[in-house]
Amino acid sequence: MGFRCGIIGVPNAGKSTLFNALTGSDAEAANYPFCTIDPNIATVAVPDKRLQIIANIVGVDKKVPEVIEFVDIAGLVKGASGGEGLGNRFLGQIREMDVIVHVAGVFNQAKQWREQIDIVNLEVILADLETVQRAKSKSERRARTGDKEQIEAVSVYQALETVLSEGKQAAEIDKNMKNTSWYRDLHLISAKRKFYVLNVAEKDMRSDFQMSELDAPALIVCAGLETEISQLPQDEQLVFRRELQIDSSALQSVVHKGYATLDLLSVFTFNETQVRAWSVPKGFSAQRFAGMIHTDMEKGFIRAEVMSSDDLIELGDEISVKNSGRMRIEGKDYRVAEGEIVRIRFNVPRNAA
Repeated sequence: MGFRCGIIGVPNAGKSTLFNALTGSDAEAANYPFCTIDPNIATVAVPDKRLQIIANIVGVDKKVPEVIEFVDIAGLVKGASGGEGLGNRFLGQIREMDVIVHVAGVFNQAKQWREQIDIVNLEVILADLETVQRAKSKSERRARTGDKEQIEAVSVYQALETVLSEGKQAAEIDKNMKNTSWYRDLHLISAKRKFYVLNVAEKDMRSDFQMSELDAPALIVCAGLETEISQLPQDEQLVFRRELQIDSSALQSVVHKGYATLDLLSVFTFNETQVRAWSVPKGFSAQRFAGMIHTDMEKGFIRAEVMSSDDLIELGDEISVKNSGRMRIEGKDYRVAEGEIVRIRFNVPRNAA
């Protein structure tokens, strides 16, 4: 499944530097506005040591990790919603993302990072407000004919207009209205899931930046240092991080936060030739997960054979997991869980091509 992760912020916040640290790329990161005009894009494998361990245990060479597409989007400036700094173009790129990483540069300007966040959030809200007002105007004309669906649409748009006009995010609208197609079809930027990355100087990596008042979770990252580390051989990276007491890489931290923000789980499958990781939405049934693998598996679902990757790693092979009673047979409504290994048993539907 994977997802698209858009990196946004004001110019010079360190977006391209973070992008380089996450992807091992060499995107230009310069100290002037709009160094990035066309977005830098890179696809990165999700780091998960369980994938290699499972492959070793079941005796296959091919490993298929889940992937994330990172998109480094040009900086948003004050007035972007009105077209300043090619703002409309950049805002349009953000709409295509599944999750947003909002970067604020804290280096040498610790008192300004909240102002950076406020600038971007306001421009996003203003852009969404314009989108809502256009949709509302169209629906109001149609509602005059007595069209009940359009009357409902107007009520949703009015509620959104009120929320946005108060400087709030679209995500703060009443939960019932979020479930309507009128809300979803607008693809509002401030309705997207997001988290913040405070890009700090190395000396400030363990500082307290009082992030509790932010409207989304946050990470502290020294993007410049992470870029330098990412260019080292893998074994040297581990030594360097240990010396600096850095528990995980920027990529690991951002991936973990992205999965949590999007409510995703890591689930594994394997066969005679490969082991594969999947990012699965929380609450997915075994049958729906089967559909992610192949539509025939969903249609002809019989059962799911489920075991924990922890159990497989602990006991050393699949037979031992079965003999210990830790492998379970689950039906179509079973909800898959984090770290599970799932084998789908199914019949190919007779009318399948």
